[in-house]
Amino acid sequence: MKNSLSIFVIFLLIISCDPCDDCDSVSFEPTISLIFINQDSIQSIDDSLAIISFNDSSLAANIDSLSILRDSLETINDSIQNGGDLNSEKMALEDWIMSRQSDSLLFVIKNLGTDTITPILNQTKASINTGLLKVDQIEILGTSNVSSYEDSATTWSIPLSYNKDFNQYEITIAGIPRLIELSYNTFHELDQERNVLIRAKDIQVVTTTFDSFDNCEENCVDGETIFTFYF
Repeated sequence: MKNSLSIFVIFLLIISCDPCDDCDSVSFEPTISLIFINQDSIQSIDDSLAIISFNDSSLAANIDSLSILRDSLETINDSIQNGGDLNSEKMALEDWIMSRQSDSLLFVIKNLGTDTITPILNQTKASINTGLLKVDQIEILGTSNVSSYEDSATTWSIPLSYNKDFNQYEITIAGIPRLIELSYNTFHELDQERNVLIRAKDIQVVTTTFDSFDNCEENCVDGETIFTFYF
């Protein structure tokens, strides 16, 4: 009887030492974050800024040229007053000056309002580079999960299937749907509350219809991985 009681006590101690005796399995899907950059809009802004910069440079060059031409004209006028025969040179310089004045006026007209427009363009470009935009909807293909959005955001979270039932997503932006397909491996992890979490690692983009993307190079685990897509 005494031996039986000792065996029973030892059995209870062994059970009580099981680190996962009271663990719960949590099946919440792991998630990753997505950023979408409208590269076409950035290129359009860059083109506009380049034109403004060209007009600014051309105006500055014309002003410098006018200054030189006027100095030369003044020298020729002094020479003529002292008996020099430089009338043909004077007429040529006057023609050049009129031409430069006309060009300068053209560039001034083209640059009207650019002092206001340039900061707006730069601010818009910076905002686009953060990923701030409105996604129409995100659909998890192969499921009935479709999420629609009304507000803009810089990052968008999508779930990964803990049992890999799905791995394709359709992202609709400005009415245009684009596909993303992911690959990853799942693993189990014990959290501080002794819950068994199902997580994902080695997350990679398999294919996409976005123009390009930045793939994950290291620490590609859920909750830490961010992919940036360009369109």
